[in-house]
Amino acid sequence: MRLWTRQNHIGGYVMGQYLYGASLQGLQEFIFKTNKLREIVGASEIIKAFDEIDLQAEFHLSSKPEIILKAAGNLRVIFDNEPDVKKVVKYLPKKILQSAYGVNLSQSVVVMSEYKSASAKLEKNLKIARNKVCLPLDTHLSICAINPRTGLSAIEKDGKEMLDTSVKQKLQAFNEAVNKNKALAQDINAIKNKKNKIAVIHIDGNGLGGIVRGLEKDEMKAFSQKLDSATKEAYKQTLESIIDSNPAYQNALRDIILGGDDVTLICNANIALDLSEKFLENFELKTQNIHKQSSLTACAGIAYCNEKFPFFYAVKLAEDLCAYAKKDAKEINPKLPPSCLMFHNIQGSYVESFSQFLDEELSINSVRCDFGPYYLRDIENKPSIKAFKSLIQDFKKDNSPKGRLRDWLNSLKFNKEYAKAESIRIAEIFKDKWESKNLTILHRELSLANLILMIDNVEKTPIYDILQILSVQD
Repeated sequence: MRLWTRQNHIGGYVMGQYLYGASLQGLQEFIFKTNKLREIVGASEIIKAFDEIDLQAEFHLSSKPEIILKAAGNLRVIFDNEPDVKKVVKYLPKKILQSAYGVNLSQSVVVMSEYKSASAKLEKNLKIARNKVCLPLDTHLSICAINPRTGLSAIEKDGKEMLDTSVKQKLQAFNEAVNKNKALAQDINAIKNKKNKIAVIHIDGNGLGGIVRGLEKDEMKAFSQKLDSATKEAYKQTLESIIDSNPAYQNALRDIILGGDDVTLICNANIALDLSEKFLENFELKTQNIHKQSSLTACAGIAYCNEKFPFFYAVKLAEDLCAYAKKDAKEINPKLPPSCLMFHNIQGSYVESFSQFLDEELSINSVRCDFGPYYLRDIENKPSIKAFKSLIQDFKKDNSPKGRLRDWLNSLKFNKEYAKAESIRIAEIFKDKWESKNLTILHRELSLANLILMIDNVEKTPIYDILQILSVQD
């Protein structure tokens, strides 16, 4: 099938420029199909290699193409001649399929006379290309040995373990990365906390669509470079601040996807809230006036889980939480939603979606237990990350009523009116034992005697969120 339409032929070739686009598909499944950290890191390195590919050197092109975007598995390039773009269209999928079994590449080419219209057509073509079936190279016959962890054809044995092509590629990439950075050699034990808890964090920028749609070619090129640089610089400063506050966390996190406005991390459960808050803050600072006085914000989703919980499902939940936070933030400001985050502690064995948790786990007697999203800045009638974190510190004190509040949640399951009466009793018991001004800072109507609030015509309580964090942190 032709990827572009011929026009203005001279000497058999189309005169003019070509806008080429390529996007890697199935990244999350490729990276998080395993729970072995070295394979995850190796898969991440393979994706980074795609972002760093030199097209001219790799495919012996006659001229250097103009890179518009190259980050997080996305590539947008302008070519000046048809033979060069043909080489990339023909050989880049082969290179990807051979070096990263399990990842597909969707690509398209548009003959370009004007950038904006060509870009819009290219993105439409890429959406169509993503829905096309791509046959894997590692299909197996019944006579082949199978890697029981992946279900793919085994090609060799490593000790007692069977390795398929994809796993072998990831391990090779991991070993190469370890040669450059010895700290990567540590496994998940270096990340989990004493409760065997880790956190998967997904962060995504807000308001990009409105900015990108109005950009010309040179503006888009400069914008994508600035955005990628800002994201990496924000992460670097966040990492430095976390380590400065506690050097013990030096190896307690791994960046798995870091490019453009897309970030996915695995970290120690103890630092997930601090890390997310600090990154959102740094991202806002680094993207101030990124284009014609435009600034950016971001939303984050944090999925807490046990170290042995399937990472793929944890990543999906983190993405759902991020999307949920974005939806709430857009109701405040559709053009530039404020930065915020959502989190959830996975306690079961299966995750379908966050909406499933809302229905099955986070609704008790018509009282919703999802009190977030929690916002980076102070916004009227919205809880802030800062106030929530301060409240958590108050509840960590030995004389706090956290034990009674666990019983209170059980009372809520039994009877809402009884639970309201019980909260008044708890307030009376702890009147002289424990006090927290951060209750009213989180929400002006919140107190031990009033734990169920009417917010946006829905009854909500923050107690479940508080107990979640207390249960996952040391």
